[in-house]
Amino acid sequence: MKIFGLNARGLGSSRTFNILLVHKQESKVELMFLMDTRCNQAKIELCWVKLGFAGKIVVDSVGKSGGLCLFWDSSIDVVHLSFSSGHINVSIQDTNNKN
Repeated sequence: MKIFGLNARGLGSSRTFNILLVHKQESKVELMFLMDTRCNQAKIELCWVKLGFAGKIVVDSVGKSGGLCLFWDSSIDVVHLSFSSGHINVSIQDTNNKN
């Protein structure tokens, strides 16, 4: 499973989005965690759709700070356990891994 995490600092900018898109395509990222997005759920929803992930968990930013999101492909089972403004807690199973 390929995982990518980034302090996205303003996910709404086209430059940041293009970096994510290129990295997802070149590295075949299956799970992406972004922090400090500084975005509301509507902007993150648009990013999620454009990146082509199957699932998501979003924690809105508070004013102009914070914000978390977790995106994943259909090859991964994610069970949401809890979240707050400072964390997302999940259980992850890679369905492609037969071990």
